Amino acid sequence: MGSLGIQETRGHHLPFDLPLQKQADLLRKRATGAGTVPQLHLNTVQYRQCPPAEAKIAYRVRLLNTMRQGWKQDKTEARFLQAVNTIETDGAALFGGLIDPALFGQLVAAYDKLLAEEGNKTFMHSYVNLREHPSFVTSCEYTEAFSHPLLVALISYLMGGTVRIMDLRGKDSDPISINAQDNLLHVDNTPFKEEYKVLLNWRRHEVKGPSGQNFTFLPGTHRGNRDILVDEATGLPWSTEKDSLFISENAIDGLFAFQKSIGPRPRVVEVEYPEQPLAAVFPAGALVHHRYRTEDGDPRSCIIAAFHLASKHPGGLMDLAPTGGEHKRSLIEFLVSHQDQDSTDEFLDILGAEAARVESKLEDIFAESPSTTLLDLDALCLSGERLAHWRSTVVTAPNVVDTKVRRNIRLPHEALTSDALLHAALAKVIMYDKHGLLQLILYEDGREEARKSARKRIGEMTLQEVLRRLQPRVGLVTQRPIVVGDLAEPKSLRVLSDAVAQLASNAVAAQDVEGRATGELRSLARLMMDVGEAITRCEVLETYISTSLFLFWTAEYIYGYLGEADQLIVQPILAIFLRNYVASVLLVDAVRADKP
Repeated sequence: MGSLGIQETRGHHLPFDLPLQKQADLLRKRATGAGTVPQLHLNTVQYRQCPPAEAKIAYRVRLLNTMRQGWKQDKTEARFLQAVNTIETDGAALFGGLIDPALFGQLVAAYDKLLAEEGNKTFMHSYVNLREHPSFVTSCEYTEAFSHPLLVALISYLMGGTVRIMDLRGKDSDPISINAQDNLLHVDNTPFKEEYKVLLNWRRHEVKGPSGQNFTFLPGTHRGNRDILVDEATGLPWSTEKDSLFISENAIDGLFAFQKSIGPRPRVVEVEYPEQPLAAVFPAGALVHHRYRTEDGDPRSCIIAAFHLASKHPGGLMDLAPTGGEHKRSLIEFLVSHQDQDSTDEFLDILGAEAARVESKLEDIFAESPSTTLLDLDALCLSGERLAHWRSTVVTAPNVVDTKVRRNIRLPHEALTSDALLHAALAKVIMYDKHGLLQLILYEDGREEARKSARKRIGEMTLQEVLRRLQPRVGLVTQRPIVVGDLAEPKSLRVLSDAVAQLASNAVAAQDVEGRATGELRSLARLMMDVGEAITRCEVLETYISTSLFLFWTAEYIYGYLGEADQLIVQPILAIFLRNYVASVLLVDAVRADKP
């Protein structure tokens, strides 16, 4: 690492003089270096909150009794339990061709139209929050591709209670090699609760299965749980998002050792199956998995539905109009509507009415020539050169900062004194940095759930939205030169973030906002607190950059909900956050540019 002084570093320089030792001190304060290697353990499974064994058994008995009333064949229950066993043993079940190809073609057409109109089209992917599009979700039978009664019954049986959809999104992925977000080998950030997902994959624009950017997982890893920390002062367990990432040689060795310890052998399954669109059912917070992004293969489309227990996580994904008269809600309408601990009777009534269709689908799956396929995992296991290439990609694929450097996405020095130049250049940089890693805290009581919508809102901003919101803020940077003092101390940033979060919480408590805005501001307040906490314990530069950016954007969004008096308080904090981010980008750009 070379000096970051005023001298040129491969054509780029900082606008402030920075001696080598000062540079090193600044970097150490902001990126402490690699911490412990994340691992899986059997003795941390106890922290995962599930229904008591007796309650889970009682619910499963009730579910099966309900389904039996519509089942005509004795072998149906055995087939259902065989599918359950597949998920319990391997951590996932893969269903090809779950709905009729013609019906799936309707899904592809509707989805492609929606993504073309509403997708955010970033360099990483194009994303759409399906929560905002109820007509796509509830108006056609094609949604059974990710909410078929068989899938819902399996998930409900495994979780031991009534379930609802907590999150529903679509995502298109082009060929690219990068380590960012869910491309990383990981478990989802739910170490203290259960979450199941249905991941529906297909080749973009076609009624075919995935043949690139494939879902990949390590069977059996769902039987463990990540590292759990214990707060010395309170004795309460907690974890961080960093502990869910397995992106080093040592971490992968640890995963293979865990698989070997539970038997029968280490396996990596890459789900490439072009024959049919594919629905994967798996416990996302337990099974080690990722989207295996490579520069070869075909582009992929997917829909992701996350299921939680309604009793433990009451709420609703959508506000649907009430059904009239004697009309019963459909299964998908139930799943996305408000549900809680009192929803079991209606859930089982709806699911029981679908028992015959569940039986028919199971009969098809276990037929000699099925139209719906339950895939054999052994046929999809990586070995030899393909396994070696996968491992190398997991460890060495470029991160967001590396990708910016390779594509020459930088803040030129001359842009720092021009609103117009900085507006355009900074927006380009932000479109990359918002996809970098965060290391937010995870709480035993799950309070981080509240921040998810705000985080997605920021992380999936379109370029147009970034440009629009950034335009009135660029003057905070250009009004005076960037100096070393703009690299704020992490502890100071936390104090400021707590202050902004408190203003947001006060506005919610005082009912200064109404309706949907209340939930939005509550989510932003939680995110503001947690990003502020995370800025004090970043381990790598990429994380520090992205966390600094989230400090600014979270505060900027909060600003719009506040009254005039509180906005006057937040305005100078916005300047501190944005100038810290810009100064940090310049520092890291110079470090990376100076590397041989």
